[in-house]
Amino acid sequence: MMPYKNTVIWFGGLCLTIFCNIVYAQTKLPLATNLNKAYERHTRSLNGVPGKAYWQNSADYQINASFTPNTRVLSGKVNISYQNNSPDTLKQVVFKLYPNLYQQQAMRNTQVSPEDLTTGVDISAMQFDDKPVEPNKRVIRGTNMYIRGLVIPPGGKAKFNVAYTYTLNKGSFIRTGQVDSGAFIIAYFFPRIAVYDDTDGWNEYPYVGKEEFYNDYCNFKVELTIPGNYQCWATGDLINVDSVYQPKFVKRIADAINSDSVTNIITAADVKEGNITMASQINTWKFEAKNVTDFVFAISNHYVWKASSVLVDPKTRRRTRVDAVYNPEHKAFEPVIGYARKTVELISYKIPGIPFPYPHQTIFEGLDATEYPMMVNNLPFEKDEAVEFTVHEVFHALFPFYVGNNETKHSFLDEGWATFSEFSLSPFIDSKLTDTYSMSDINSSAGSDQDVPIMTLTPQLYGKARFSDKDLKPAIGFHYVREMLGDSLFFKAIRYYIKQWNGKHPTPYDFFYCMNAGAGRNMNWFWRNWYFEKFAPDLAITKVNRQKRQYGVVVANNGGAAVPVHLLVYYKDGSKQAIDVSIACWEKGNKTITASFKSNKPLSKIVLGKPYDVDVNPKNNVWVAGAH
Repeated sequence: MMPYKNTVIWFGGLCLTIFCNIVYAQTKLPLATNLNKAYERHTRSLNGVPGKAYWQNSADYQINASFTPNTRVLSGKVNISYQNNSPDTLKQVVFKLYPNLYQQQAMRNTQVSPEDLTTGVDISAMQFDDKPVEPNKRVIRGTNMYIRGLVIPPGGKAKFNVAYTYTLNKGSFIRTGQVDSGAFIIAYFFPRIAVYDDTDGWNEYPYVGKEEFYNDYCNFKVELTIPGNYQCWATGDLINVDSVYQPKFVKRIADAINSDSVTNIITAADVKEGNITMASQINTWKFEAKNVTDFVFAISNHYVWKASSVLVDPKTRRRTRVDAVYNPEHKAFEPVIGYARKTVELISYKIPGIPFPYPHQTIFEGLDATEYPMMVNNLPFEKDEAVEFTVHEVFHALFPFYVGNNETKHSFLDEGWATFSEFSLSPFIDSKLTDTYSMSDINSSAGSDQDVPIMTLTPQLYGKARFSDKDLKPAIGFHYVREMLGDSLFFKAIRYYIKQWNGKHPTPYDFFYCMNAGAGRNMNWFWRNWYFEKFAPDLAITKVNRQKRQYGVVVANNGGAAVPVHLLVYYKDGSKQAIDVSIACWEKGNKTITASFKSNKPLSKIVLGKPYDVDVNPKNNVWVAGAH
């Protein structure tokens, strides 16, 4: 047994006696061996900022695609100008063929109906630097396509031209597909070059359904040809609005861009009357988007469109247009425009307090709850769910799009933040959502044989702890850090992280070290405890001591997880007193704390825990006077 010493710490007027092991807890974060080279080569740094030798590759995409709703066939040509900024000679190039999730032979970890299975993406022609890439030089394995027998030197450029076609899924909607007979969300629809980065080289993780994506920041010029009675919404700016919309709708769009109020751009009456788009058998919609990780579009011939805008940056007077596009028969979607607009405003001015980074944010009614750059696909949820899911998906604009973490490997870096936004932003939209978020997923799975550390790679997460470990546990960890630092310092640290890594590819270590630097505080002890270790959060009131007017409540950390200590003291006269202590009370590796307070009034009981304090064993959280 190691010797202990007593440390007295004052939190405001609250005295805590913490029994600390004199050998402080190890605070160095465990580093995976494949990440060592990033620090050795100075592409990453221990202070969290990109290293002096940091690099990432990029590309310009020019896409011409046509989609036929009746057959669901998409045909396209993609011209790619690729820039190899790495110090490595690339002797192969990996492409992503995401629609091959529905290929008959592809691996999947989610169900697909037999009628949605296809032969996958059919590539009719491919060129590398104007020379044909013959089929025997292309190896397709599920959603990965390997092009071999080429050389792209360090700092070199390469051109790829691809002609392709595939059939969009009618059912089995997994982030993309047919919504109804006249509405479609068409995502991941073009062959694209995979990420080659400084930590893993080529991103060879296949897309198998549950896990999400990791893409480079690229520029897109896209032309989409669809039937003339369909409207189109997409990532980026529509640059030929006058060529596809009738004049009165052009004016309504312009009005919405400059208005705080809601503009009904397309109404149910407009849909019934028709004559919304130019009277052509087909129309070609032209979009441009710069420095984004993906491009997605959605079309409909019967949806209505409500829009407003938010002044997101008072310094530059820049505004973001916010859209809700949906089936007018689904009345539950009517308030979504307000939820989305308020979320964009809260992001810009409060949580985390940075100007919303994109020119528009469009919520399109689909069959899922999924994010894309500048686009969201949401079901018409019930009211409370509609608020939380709208907040969640819009917040993804920051993570993983503005800050481009690898969703496939470490989804907690974006899903954790989006889940954090649900219980942090939602009460500003609807006050009834304060302290209502359920902790049951953590309480029922933490410490079980299915539970794993948050840092476990997302493709390795299965079972009932999956949502907890990739979404809720990291979100609650952020929440506890916020309480420890206070809002001002916490959001200062987040803004520092965003400033360092927007438009780049951070790892979890970059996040942890940036938060330390931004807050001016080494929090490695907490990152290690909460994100790297498996635990069963279990605080307990073990004893209440009294000497005259002085009470001492002994709280034991039975499970090892750093959870805040929130005590609510009930007096027999009906009054209450709250005692709140942040996670910092466990920083030194101690197993107990004693919270002291003074009172002349007789106690009734003491209850440990607030709504967001996870605990696998709440039975030991109540002390009743006279029962001990």
